[in-house]
Amino acid sequence: MRRSEAAIVLDILESLVSNGGGMNMTRLSQEANLSCQKLLAVVSKLASNGIVEIMDYGGRKEVAITSKGRILLRELRRLRRLLDDLDIKF
Repeated sequence: MRRSEAAIVLDILESLVSNGGGMNMTRLSQEANLSCQKLLAVVSKLASNGIVEIMDYGGRKEVAITSKGRILLRELRRLRRLLDDLDIKF
């Protein structure tokens, strides 16, 4: 079953927080169960909206959650709980 874009974003943000707030792209793609190409597309979109920050360390990219991203994570978790209570797939 395919995940919704909201579920993918939630998985990415939860992975970042569970790993101290940031991690490299390869590890994040493994944790979020996404191809590097799909991950880059989603992370780029999140970065352009201030949800995450992408840092480049000599060709090695790291992704870190921002304070705005932590707010979004809290709200997505709340939404998932509400939808679960209504037996609606998130």
